[in-house]
Amino acid sequence: MKSMRKRPPGKARWKRLLLALLKFCLVASLILGPMALGAVYVVVTRLSADLPDVEGLASYEVPQTSRIFSKDGQVVATLFVENRTTVTLDRMSPYLPKALLAVEDSRFLQHHGVDWVGVARAAVANLLFRGIDQGASTLTMQLARNRFLTQDQTMARKIREIILAQRIEKRYSKEKILEYYLNNVYFGSGAYGVAAASSLYFGKPAQQLSIAQSALIAGLVQAPSRLSPLVDPEAAVKRMKLVLGRMKQTGIISEAQFKQAIGEGDAFKFASPGGGPVVNTGADQLLKYPYFTTYVIAELSQRYPEDMLYRAGLQIRTTLDIEMQRIAEEELSATMAEMGPDLNAHSAALVVIENSTGYVRAMVGGTQWHQENQFNRAWQAVRQPGSSFKAFVYAAALLQGMTPETVVDDSPTDFGGWSPKNSDGKYKGKITLRQALQESRNMVAAKLCQMVGPERVVDVAQALGIHEELTPNLTLALGSCEVAPLSMASAYSTIASGGIYHVPLSVTQVVDSAGSILTDNRAHAGQRRMPADVSAQLTEMLMRVVDYGTGTAAYIDGVDVAGKTGTTDESRDAWFVGFTPEYTMAVWVGNDDHSAMYSVFGGGLPATLWRRVMGRLVTRGISQPRFAFESARAQVVKVCIESGFVATSDCPKTRDLRIMSGPAPSEKCTIHATPTPTPTASATPEVVPTETPAEIPGETPLPDGELTPLPPPAEEIPADPEVVTTPIP
Repeated sequence: MKSMRKRPPGKARWKRLLLALLKFCLVASLILGPMALGAVYVVVTRLSADLPDVEGLASYEVPQTSRIFSKDGQVVATLFVENRTTVTLDRMSPYLPKALLAVEDSRFLQHHGVDWVGVARAAVANLLFRGIDQGASTLTMQLARNRFLTQDQTMARKIREIILAQRIEKRYSKEKILEYYLNNVYFGSGAYGVAAASSLYFGKPAQQLSIAQSALIAGLVQAPSRLSPLVDPEAAVKRMKLVLGRMKQTGIISEAQFKQAIGEGDAFKFASPGGGPVVNTGADQLLKYPYFTTYVIAELSQRYPEDMLYRAGLQIRTTLDIEMQRIAEEELSATMAEMGPDLNAHSAALVVIENSTGYVRAMVGGTQWHQENQFNRAWQAVRQPGSSFKAFVYAAALLQGMTPETVVDDSPTDFGGWSPKNSDGKYKGKITLRQALQESRNMVAAKLCQMVGPERVVDVAQALGIHEELTPNLTLALGSCEVAPLSMASAYSTIASGGIYHVPLSVTQVVDSAGSILTDNRAHAGQRRMPADVSAQLTEMLMRVVDYGTGTAAYIDGVDVAGKTGTTDESRDAWFVGFTPEYTMAVWVGNDDHSAMYSVFGGGLPATLWRRVMGRLVTRGISQPRFAFESARAQVVKVCIESGFVATSDCPKTRDLRIMSGPAPSEKCTIHATPTPTPTASATPEVVPTETPAEIPGETPLPDGELTPLPPPAEEIPADPEVVTTPIP
């Protein structure tokens, strides 16, 4: 007989356990199933009780237009009026809806508003993340959300979205749903709907879009603000290639069409990336001051979603002075047209800031703004400031305890393999800081930077208003860093305002369509970053630069002008940054491709442009032509303008020199004085400076309650220190 094989006892035990588990699950489902279905029914009923009627999808309501106002209440831009045009499917390129479906909802024609497989997959992932992290939204669901719901990432909103999507599918055909979607979705840079997007990005109607152009626009839906080709053209083209791949994979286009479209996309040219949305170009009268208004929009987009800026009917009141802006634009264009061509200088920018408030009153970011190039050099371009950065080196020296009369040796020095040279190739020996800044001596600036420390210079510059990253090394003394004109104007304005820093502001107030104030900067307060005496010393030194130094081209009769020139190697960048008691203006001149200009110096073309603009501002009327230095220790000495020494009765032109600290100059003018016999060489005594410090003294003591001479970078002033509910007059 064959022996019988015994079944292992463990296997029988597992079989019994499995059978018991199945019985338990069956009983539990019979009991809990109806309860779960009942709970789902209650939830769905409650969430669907107050849903909007999908009939409203057929009636398009124009979003409210946001308006940008100048400081005197004139409308200078609208967001938007005519940047959306509804078009039917037969007025679109046939590849546009196909490209959209390929990348966003390939099963659009099969599902009934909800892709349940995708929903289940996303639900599992979201449970793992304990929130709404992944979505499976079909085009119909996206349409329901964009037209009827909020963007809240909650499960309740997702359920309401599903209910609305199913209702939409029952009411409208697939073609109509796709048409509504393409006319309502946001495509970035202020463009709603395919008609606006095709016009903005390619300058043609949606019906004429090629395969590559259709793919690019369809790809923007995923992240319109980030992928806009006006913001990041490389990212937009990369996304376009992904869409084209999906179109080839799904059989919409052939291999040959795919390759041709890839080549076309690689050749796309868009406006210079600026990181900001585009103002409506449908009406020329609404773009009178585009450099300023696009800057305002870029600033606001850091606080408000673009959808809100363009659809919520906001009233945006700005700091723009229209007359000042017109003067700045006219003079920049005229001066560059007159002097630029012969000097191979083709780009320029300027910023005007009101010293007492920090308000940006005018901004010109180029010689001509147009749709193809919206790049704003006033705040988006960072260039080397050259010697105009020396103001911060001297500020650090004054804060360290030096005075304008402190003597430094202007002689050849090697700093570990780097030996800067003066622009004239000469050295003057022991000279005062006042004279060194007036003549822009490179060696003295480098020595001061070494004395106080490059890190100290960085701290001072950033405390005064420079926002770009600075590398602490000795070459910083000659402006080897890169900064924007807006930053330079802001930092110099801190000096001009007696050491009080104001955040540069372009917006004073934002009010929504209901009259509620969202942002209010009218009570904006400044913050002291430099003692008043030190600021006065530096201002007086910078005035000498204009009176009889490298910046004489910026001199304006009857008004105190202080400033500094700056020129980089091979004249690739030229600057003049200067201020009057009321306004600070930074002027930059150069070329976008960094090519060299022909012997353009900061004291030439930039200083001339500065004087022409500021001179017209002075002509229209100013309230404060002279600086009111806050110091009871000031000494006043009459000096000869030509020589800079104490004036004699023979000096034809003199001016009062305010000495804020240190000894006043005593040497009389030798140009206009009666000549005296020259002693023999053996009898000539050696000239010994009256003040030659052996070491750097400590920091200047300050009155109680004032910040230390060099405060650490102070905390930023809130943009909205206090919300004021006063209605707009």
